[in-house]
Amino acid sequence: MKYKIVALGVVLLFVINILSACGGKENTVKGEEQKDKEEAAAENPVPTGVYNPLTGLYVESTQNLTAVMIDNLAPARPQSGLIHADIVYEIESEGLVTRLMALFYGDPPEFVGPVRSARPYYLQLAKEWDAYYVHVGGCNESLVKIREWKIRDIDDVKGHKGFFLDKKRKRPHNTYLNFAGALNGKPENGNFKNWVFVDTPEEEPVYTEISFRYSSSNRVTYKWDSDKKAYMRFLNDKVYNDRETGEQVFTNNIVFQYANHRNLQTELQHIWVDVVGKGKAEYFLGGQYYQGTWEKKSMMEPTIYYDQQGQPISFVRGKTWIQIVRPGVRLDKLT
Repeated sequence: MKYKIVALGVVLLFVINILSACGGKENTVKGEEQKDKEEAAAENPVPTGVYNPLTGLYVESTQNLTAVMIDNLAPARPQSGLIHADIVYEIESEGLVTRLMALFYGDPPEFVGPVRSARPYYLQLAKEWDAYYVHVGGCNESLVKIREWKIRDIDDVKGHKGFFLDKKRKRPHNTYLNFAGALNGKPENGNFKNWVFVDTPEEEPVYTEISFRYSSSNRVTYKWDSDKKAYMRFLNDKVYNDRETGEQVFTNNIVFQYANHRNLQTELQHIWVDVVGKGKAEYFLGGQYYQGTWEKKSMMEPTIYYDQQGQPISFVRGKTWIQIVRPGVRLDKLT
């Protein structure tokens, strides 16, 4: 009997040891799995905040989608707020002078400016986004089209809220817009395009410098910054800074949209730019270069940018500058 009890004890100890070993092994496996999950989460963190369909990034806050006409003459530079814009269009107005139309949606600045007057072809671009269009008056045709095309209008001349004067600058380069004041109580808006965004390619940039000119006094250069993974903007060989932050303006994508320009033979030599239609396009996206075409079938429809195979392009996550230029403009590209 004594030997049977001893034998039974030995068996029980053996079983307990096996179960303990299995449990230890299972805990080790679970621990390794948890470690793998934590490492994967560290490498691919879950985005937080609000998705911004204009940049493909997540932001802390958004506002009504707003298109602001921004002065680009020398007395207006450096401008305020451009460094925070999601998308910026640069187009000629008249006399080979350009104006900027900047779109703000994600993490906007407190204010922006100087704000200038409207032009009809900018309205056609603002309409495709269903953006609030911010300006200080405009040519007669612009004011007519604002009503006809039912543009979401924010006009200083009409006494709309949010505008203020900067005492450090002279007219007409001293009108600025406070977003909170202008957009307070405004209904929701925005036609957000189905742009596809990808990560910045790991490859070395195809071109490290891109230069072109709208005129002899408006020579634009973009230089690739390998650390920032962005194109840094220069104007007339000088750094293009933001007035408030002092930081250099940059972009992750550059689109060159070639469009016909026509002189309307008015007293003030107003022009018309065919932003509705189609034409050639060139793209510098996160350091990589592509050719293709653009098409906008009507004022209400979005502008679509295609690659050489006729497929919509994929933008790199981040900001985009769209340079709308005459068909004969020359791009100087340096490797």
